[in-house]
Amino acid sequence: MHKYLFSVEGDAIKVFVRVRPPSDRIALTDGDQGLCLSVLSSNTIRLHSKPEPKIFTFDYVANMDTTQESVFSSVAKNIVESCMNGYNGTIFAYGQTGSGKTFTMMGPSDSDNFTHSLRGVIPRSFEYLFFLIEREKEKAGSGKSFLCKCSFIEIYNEQIFDLLDSASAGLFLREHIKKGVFVDGAVEQVLSSAAEAYQVLTTGWRNRRVASTSMNRESSRSHAVFTITVESMEKNNEVVNIRSSLLNLVDLAGSERQKDTHTEGLRFENCLFNSMKIPEDMLVKRR
Repeated sequence: MHKYLFSVEGDAIKVFVRVRPPSDRIALTDGDQGLCLSVLSSNTIRLHSKPEPKIFTFDYVANMDTTQESVFSSVAKNIVESCMNGYNGTIFAYGQTGSGKTFTMMGPSDSDNFTHSLRGVIPRSFEYLFFLIEREKEKAGSGKSFLCKCSFIEIYNEQIFDLLDSASAGLFLREHIKKGVFVDGAVEQVLSSAAEAYQVLTTGWRNRRVASTSMNRESSRSHAVFTITVESMEKNNEVVNIRSSLLNLVDLAGSERQKDTHTEGLRFENCLFNSMKIPEDMLVKRR
């Protein structure tokens, strides 16, 4: 199985692919020859299709042995740095249920994802963001200050819910001439450390809607969007410079077809909404 990781920085969109190892339930009788694809280089894979194999090129390919730290460094590190410089950034994982999206974005589900050595992109982004903030404060002294706020929303059956306020009803998208597109009424919490950010994330995660499917009994049937707003204010003589940016960290629902999961009713409706039909030529460059 493999999944796509997208990073969006300004107007630049990069596509990364991560190949996960076969699950314990799948035994390969003929070694690697039983795999549906092979990694040729750090940005190229070969799909073992018939009658002829096909080669695809991405911005980055992470093979089965790639560590969580390496994935973060390749996919997210530059995005976090750009947010410190006032650019909006978004990172999201796309793929079918069981392909490892939540593991890549969060880490192991049965552990303390904030301190675990296998923690994912989101906890590592928290750590790196606040490391950069502290470093900037040390450089600028009292002349520069930062304010970080976060929100955590869920998109489920085409409705928006606030994961930080379990009692809230469905929220709505609004557009403002200065703020741009935003979720009206979403709770924002002030953050002063990576630990606080992770605590907010953990609280919201408990409220995320989960349903059982044939492919993964703990498969989330919703999109979760954790947004950090980074604001900085710097005084230079009588001039005050204010900079603001957004870092969006997204865990998408599975993109599989309904016939593969046997979902029905509300879950089926959400599966249809979740199936992002992204044209192949937008994802890869075929040689």
